[in-house]
Amino acid sequence: MESTKSKLSLRLLGLLFILGFVNAIMYSFPYVRYVFYDQQIAAMNITNAQSGYLMTIYSFAMMASMIPGGILADKVSVKKSLVWSILGSVVMIVIYALTMNFTVACFVWLGVGLTTNFAFWCAITKAVGMIGSRDQQGFCYGFYYASSGIISAILNAVCLYASSFKEDPAESFIVAMWVMAFGTLLAALLVIFFFKEKADDFSSSEDEKFKFKYVGAVLKNPLTWLISLLVFCSYGLYTSVSYFSPYLTDVLGISLVSSSVISIVRSNLMNLLSPLGGYFVDKIFKSSTKWYVIAFGITSLIYIGVMFMPAGIGSGVATAISLLPSAIAMMLYGVIWSCLKECNFSAVYTGTIIGIASIIGYLPDSFFYVIFGNWMDNYGNNAYKMIFGFLLTIAIVGMMASILVHYISHKQKKAKAV
Repeated sequence: MESTKSKLSLRLLGLLFILGFVNAIMYSFPYVRYVFYDQQIAAMNITNAQSGYLMTIYSFAMMASMIPGGILADKVSVKKSLVWSILGSVVMIVIYALTMNFTVACFVWLGVGLTTNFAFWCAITKAVGMIGSRDQQGFCYGFYYASSGIISAILNAVCLYASSFKEDPAESFIVAMWVMAFGTLLAALLVIFFFKEKADDFSSSEDEKFKFKYVGAVLKNPLTWLISLLVFCSYGLYTSVSYFSPYLTDVLGISLVSSSVISIVRSNLMNLLSPLGGYFVDKIFKSSTKWYVIAFGITSLIYIGVMFMPAGIGSGVATAISLLPSAIAMMLYGVIWSCLKECNFSAVYTGTIIGIASIIGYLPDSFFYVIFGNWMDNYGNNAYKMIFGFLLTIAIVGMMASILVHYISHKQKKAKAV
């Protein structure tokens, strides 16, 4: 019996690692400017503004395709959605590598906006939930997210290494794109050969087929909107911890080099804490929503402490305190989708829920930075208390939403049991 459990455990880890690899490689290409900014501009002979236009096109395609992609992910098998999406990205990268033309690139970024978000995002989020049992959801999402973050760093390092064989920046960038295309093709093969789709247990009626009338049921379900709010709050806290870097330098006087090193720890190494959030969900609280309440509550207390942190506090203490919100945010955001099974959603419309929640949940990217930037421009160092006060409010809203999700989902579960 022990050997069987061990084999199952190794298979589970292997599948989650594969999905982490798939997620990492799929999003490396559309966000390639984060690593190869200058090389891309040199290879395409474009301006900084044109580089920004590509991301605008990508964002438009992403937002427009989330809900219809979620519906499609509910109608088509998860494995087919993943494989065809990945192969579509391979085609986009090859076209881009062969042309390096801005007009063509606009269509490529539009295309890759569809291949990475239309059915792919909802399908891979469903796939992670399908691999593990109901009481393994926290671990599955935590390990998957940690794997994706670490693999993403390794993949970009490999591309950088491959590009070093060419001295010309333009040629080195093209080499990196071919390596990325090969890696994406490898991701498709891994899914084809190792991902075995199984019947999910979101619903007791596993033979149901998706019908468009379910969209109305999803929109009427208060849990859909509360989960969207949870994703919004957790992602907003996760993406905003970067403002501790300028806070440490501007307010506490820490050097730029030290702040950059701390930022690397905050942005990359904290990914390793995602499985710990999964452990809290599965083993300690045995509930996603209970962990969300605790995590949002701890975050609220941390931001209250940061807002009243004395100016003369030691740099070491301040640095440690600045890392705490990132640690909690990673253990929270990394497992935010684990509540789907706890809410007892039917498998036939889980993708639709993920699509709706993703559109609302990732809205912080569209206005948080603008608001915070304006505050910093107009109020100087005083803006940081405003930023942290805003994030404190977000944490409190997330805690209240978690309580409501827990209450409503368990109330509905009891009603079905009667």
